[in-house]
Amino acid sequence: MIFTLDGKAWRESELLEKMKDDSFYFGYMGENSLSSSSIKLLSKDPIKYIDSIGGDSGHKSAFDFGSLFHWYVLEPEVYAKQVFVDVEKRAGKVWKEALAENDRVFLQKDKEKVEELAETFLSCSKIGDILEKSTPEVPAVGYIDGLCFRAKADILGDGYIADLKTCQNLKWFKSDARKFGYAAQVYIYCSLFDVTYDNFVFIAIDKSTGEFGFFSVSEQFYLSGKEIVEQGIHNYKRIANGETDFEPFYIEDIL
Repeated sequence: MIFTLDGKAWRESELLEKMKDDSFYFGYMGENSLSSSSIKLLSKDPIKYIDSIGGDSGHKSAFDFGSLFHWYVLEPEVYAKQVFVDVEKRAGKVWKEALAENDRVFLQKDKEKVEELAETFLSCSKIGDILEKSTPEVPAVGYIDGLCFRAKADILGDGYIADLKTCQNLKWFKSDARKFGYAAQVYIYCSLFDVTYDNFVFIAIDKSTGEFGFFSVSEQFYLSGKEIVEQGIHNYKRIANGETDFEPFYIEDIL
């Protein structure tokens, strides 16, 4: 049995099946389990986490290149359901009418850009080999330090995980990975999927040029993720015990 954060007991197989649905994964599980995104917020700024409790945990945005690229490559059936509007900008009568009728709306020119870059990406033999020998969008649920965590692997192979990330500039990805706390995701996913850190790879795609690269994970990076998760869990348990007095986030460094 799996106990979510609201105390409800689930058969693991039933929960995993329901987690295939994004509305349940980001909705109910977004409120009743921890994830890499919530644990990063907990570790860095628990006050913001407290303020976010009960907020909208769904995936809604005017435009998200990463989502479109992800759907096109891994979930073409989801991509096919998206609504695109042939206007110059996200404003005006036609755009507002489409937005009023749909949860997500995207520009036609964004569709053309995504498809162009994604087709180049998919033409790579290494990418084709990875996709052929793996399963996309695989959910996982389990405990870390007694708390319920969730994850969904972009690409799950035989003993390895590949995660797609879009970025502003491929040259900046290594620094962005540290800046955005991707190490916490590595630690959580390795724990829930029982995969070693040296079998986790990020595939980063430059949104402007379409260039992409494969980034493996070092032990140091993995252990930095463990620290983020441990700090986040520590703060979560303080919040669960009724504490709300936290120091504001700050950094110390040498120039």
